[in-house]
Amino acid sequence: MIPIIRRYYTDPWLQELETKVAVTRQEGKKYFAVLEETLFYPTGGGQPHDLGTINGVPVIDVFEEDGKVVHVLPQPLQGDRAFCVLDWERRLDHMQQHSGQHLLSAVFEDKYGFRTESFHLGEEYCTIDISAPALSVREQNAVEERANQVIFANLPLLTYTIGPEEKGSLPLRKIPDLKGDLRIVEIKGFDYSPCSGTHVSSTGQIGLLKVIKWEKYKGMTRVYFLCGRRALRDYARKHEICTGLVSLLAVPEAELQERTALELERKAELEKQVETLKAELTGWRAQAIVDGGESPFFLEEDAASVEEAQQLARAILEQTDGVVVIKAGQRIVLAHNQGQEPHLGRLIKEQAQPLGGRGGGSPTGAQVYFPDDSGLAEFLNLLKTLLKSF
Repeated sequence: MIPIIRRYYTDPWLQELETKVAVTRQEGKKYFAVLEETLFYPTGGGQPHDLGTINGVPVIDVFEEDGKVVHVLPQPLQGDRAFCVLDWERRLDHMQQHSGQHLLSAVFEDKYGFRTESFHLGEEYCTIDISAPALSVREQNAVEERANQVIFANLPLLTYTIGPEEKGSLPLRKIPDLKGDLRIVEIKGFDYSPCSGTHVSSTGQIGLLKVIKWEKYKGMTRVYFLCGRRALRDYARKHEICTGLVSLLAVPEAELQERTALELERKAELEKQVETLKAELTGWRAQAIVDGGESPFFLEEDAASVEEAQQLARAILEQTDGVVVIKAGQRIVLAHNQGQEPHLGRLIKEQAQPLGGRGGGSPTGAQVYFPDDSGLAEFLNLLKTLLKSF
């Protein structure tokens, strides 16, 4: 086996490296390279792989295979030298999130006995699933406050390896069912966890930890959180929104929630008033239509929604017996109060669907949509013949 020096463990802050190419191979349109040394972390332990370049060629994936770190490239490397450049922003982000997860999990367990059952480091946010059926606002705030206290204390993060016989000598938060040596990540004197990921050197480098929400998940609680630059970007975005609302509503920031609730109440009341007025207007329109014509009523309301067309049809049928056909854009709404005939749902199925219409309904109410004008026009002409006696 080729011995691989994993510089992401020995020096996780290293951003450039020159080394030798040990092995290369090709599979389809992908090229694989193993280097004598690497600073690229492979996917594992809940942490995504690093990105960057080797001799200017993008690294698109990194994985571990038979004890070797394999780099996946879109084109072959030239020569036996490899100049590696790490995507440092991605690496730092992963270290901040992963170290923040250790800290958050430790605080949950220390304060409330909630164990972390799983961890996910996503592109936009991170989550942990904890052994709690729910989480109160008080618990969330207390955990967040304690985690940031530890960040501001700037405790060292230590990494070291212990043998199987030493497992009982440390208060490990979780003991994996693995044989052989364990790599330990310790938040000095505060948390001891087996972990194969990359981490910052001290809690202060996490920067900030913010719990953004939680939800119930399979009998547990899934906690969403952000650390470091992610938390800073989230704060900047929300500050921009908050500042915009302060300007828009012309109120102090402290009064935003109260003012927003008041505006929503006013909006709901105005919407009720509008619906009442629309119903009255529809009633007057229906009266005018009934006074000026006879069944069947064929109407064109191209600006109306389906709901508005249905409301108008109901208003007409409340004032007279008959059949109403309303063209609302590419849809036709039909209604009557003549009993079971004509059966409008069957009419749609037998006459409209063969013309390309999509829809259906009951004996007394139906609607159909036509994607093209020709089918719609043909069906309207057909209705004028079929409904002449109604």
